[in-house]
Amino acid sequence: MVPTVALTVDGTLLTCKGAIARLETELSVLPTGTLARVLVNDVPSRIDVRAWADRKGHRIVSDIHENERFEIVLAKGERSVSAPSSTLARMPP
Repeated sequence: MVPTVALTVDGTLLTCKGAIARLETELSVLPTGTLARVLVNDVPSRIDVRAWADRKGHRIVSDIHENERFEIVLAKGERSVSAPSSTLARMPP
């Protein structure tokens, strides 16, 4: 059985930040393990999406370059990564 992608974010007409923001917002309400696809059309956006996924605890399932765009499929992770408590402790009140 092939897993079903539950969410697709077409970031080809968005800035990289816009694609990641939309992906994060829409993925946040879905259960752990959900597959999401994001489409971007340049290498820097691809790198940023992969770095964001790693920071947030999501797993890259596939990363394909085809027809002038990248298709990245990720599985939503179960952990929510935030700033380490040591960083928060140094922040001014």
